[in-house]
Amino acid sequence: MKIVRGYKTELEPTPEQYVILCQCAGIARYAYNYGLTRKQEAHRNGEKTPYAVQLQKELTARKHDDLPWLCDASKWVVQNSLRDLDTAFDNFFKKCALKKIGQWKGKCGYPRFKNKHSGRGSFRLDCPIHVFDGAVQLPKLGKIRLKEQAHIPTWGVKVLSATISEKAGRWFVSVQVQEEHA
Repeated sequence: MKIVRGYKTELEPTPEQYVILCQCAGIARYAYNYGLTRKQEAHRNGEKTPYAVQLQKELTARKHDDLPWLCDASKWVVQNSLRDLDTAFDNFFKKCALKKIGQWKGKCGYPRFKNKHSGRGSFRLDCPIHVFDGAVQLPKLGKIRLKEQAHIPTWGVKVLSATISEKAGRWFVSVQVQEEHA
């Protein structure tokens, strides 16, 4: 039987990697806010709401013209941020539907804009992620040392994704793996 498990540990980035981590978190926030703005504009104008795929195509086209700083991060940062926005809207509409029939008592939770004053934030990366005993290799970031050695399993597992987050000036990685369970 295969199970999905997460392992979280602190990173030890170099000063150059620290800057790139901050940029990636900012790019994820920008992509999320851009997508939310576009969805609100489409709703106001009575147009069809764009999904993550259309929004990513728009940002990719703009990346070569007026947003060249988007090239500093992996495409997965933008893509996963927009997917998270789609998930937030799906959850909002499900909760609204449940509230109409009386099965949801709380607030529906319309997606909100992300700001940089509540921390640098986080971003998620899929695909080419490699885990070593004392490091993790992420796309566009290279190998980043881990504070704890051999905390994340390196053999017999399939790495699904990595979420990089910042708290109080320290960066953490949460690696989601699929492993065989006896």
